[in-house]
Amino acid sequence: MIVVTGANGNLGRMVVNFLKDRIPVSEIAVSVREPEKAADLSAHGIEIRQADFRDRASVMRAFTGADKVLIISTSGASDTVSEHRNAVDAAVEAGVKHIFYTSGTKEKISHIGRVHEQTEKAIIETGLNYTILRNNLYADVLVREVISAVKAGILSIPADDGKMTTVTRVDCAAAAAAVLATDGHQNKIYDITGPESLSWNDIAEIASEIAGKEIAFIPALTDAFRKGMIAKGLPDSRVDFLLEIYKAYSSGAYDVPSDAVAVLTGRPATPARDFIFRTAREALAH
Repeated sequence: MIVVTGANGNLGRMVVNFLKDRIPVSEIAVSVREPEKAADLSAHGIEIRQADFRDRASVMRAFTGADKVLIISTSGASDTVSEHRNAVDAAVEAGVKHIFYTSGTKEKISHIGRVHEQTEKAIIETGLNYTILRNNLYADVLVREVISAVKAGILSIPADDGKMTTVTRVDCAAAAAAVLATDGHQNKIYDITGPESLSWNDIAEIASEIAGKEIAFIPALTDAFRKGMIAKGLPDSRVDFLLEIYKAYSSGAYDVPSDAVAVLTGRPATPARDFIFRTAREALAH
């Protein structure tokens, strides 16, 4: 039995859809906070279990009988580490044999980077078999940056021109399903990345191609960015979160070339440049 958490989220739902093509649905269960939103999975014969990472007892019940669990990381709120620890402790208490975790690129600059570091440590210290999937920046996020740049006529963010081996969410889900459905991944850490390194100047070039005119990348000053985001209604905590993330992107920590997607799934990772261009252009056309 494999239990996938967060199956009502974008990544979780994709993982389950890939997984049910690989193994019998009778071997799949999902852990969700709102079971009614997983009715479509239930219709396919997948068992739905209610759990909330803030309630360790509920997670332990959801994990009972599972050999493997995939803990999909949550949003990065201030108490995320404690939520993840609840899930890890629940896995131990439920007798799970192997914990899988969707982590992120290794960096200590951002809050979410530190969350991943602490969660990985907690998982490894259980002594159970583990598999860590360090998902790079989603190319889906850069699609939003391109759309904004096309609309504004400029790409101005508080980041230097650091490179990123960005990866599609679909490829991350396919890789997760692959390691869940196959053997040989005990105590492994995989960098789940795209096939090419893209800089912010590259992102500006994609926006320029879509717009049919030059769109420059001009790093924004931190104070100007903060004022602009607050003017749009974002709370200070969210602005701080974004500034840390952009700083991490600038550090080079997200430039981690890897062939893990191809090795794990048996097909090449989606070229990020093509995905971003195609997806952003389609979105702007509607």
